[in-house]
Amino acid sequence: MNKKKIIILSVVFLSIAFLILDFLSYRVDKIVKNLIIDQGNQALGQQVSVGKIDTSILGSSIKISNIEIKNLDGFKNKNIIQIKNIDANFVLTSLFKDTIVIKDINIDGATLYYEVLINNKEVKDNVSSFKPALKNPAGSSAKEIEVSKELESKNQSKKKNKDFLINQLTINNAKINASSEFLDINKDITLNKMSFNNVGTAEKSTKFKEVLQMVFANVLLNINNEVIQGDLKNKIKDKVKNLKNKISPESLKKLEKTFR
Repeated sequence: MNKKKIIILSVVFLSIAFLILDFLSYRVDKIVKNLIIDQGNQALGQQVSVGKIDTSILGSSIKISNIEIKNLDGFKNKNIIQIKNIDANFVLTSLFKDTIVIKDINIDGATLYYEVLINNKEVKDNVSSFKPALKNPAGSSAKEIEVSKELESKNQSKKKNKDFLINQLTINNAKINASSEFLDINKDITLNKMSFNNVGTAEKSTKFKEVLQMVFANVLLNINNEVIQGDLKNKIKDKVKNLKNKISPESLKKLEKTFR
């Protein structure tokens, strides 16, 4: 075999290799995007958008930027959650199996926009309003819960996406932006690092909804601690006194109990 043929074969081989890697990167990008959007929609019932996804097949890594989860209607901010960057490392061979195994995911620079407002004399906040999407509402009947389970079961049987398992999920440099026009609050609250193991859709894993429940519970706890330990308590109590004729007695009691 002469030198010219060797060069031609090498070029063909490299071209095929690059095409395969490019195809795999495209497939992984699509799978990851679908997983983020589907899981976000199922857990929160809100629209989820994903910015840029950059997959390295040879490095078995993914970089995702600009993830946005839309806020509830009636609240000021466009999004309830914005995430700057997500870095993940996966097991390459799992791409060809039913369950994609992700070694670790690091979520960096997440901001949760917590808002409190008055609507028809009722005080409501966007984080608590997400609870029905995260778990069955306390007022749901057994029939409604059963119907919900049946629909979920049907959706799972029809799903085309792969399952995934995250060995370790870490949330770093996260913060809450707490705001309320009628309480005259606008404050950033830094959250401590949060870590979760065995998260995903695979059997015996901690479901994404459960992780969100824990994250949102931590958010509310941090807000409460900030009010109690910071300088917001007296300021809010003074505001609450002036709201007696503007909100319902139930909402007033809720505010007084929260900020007493």
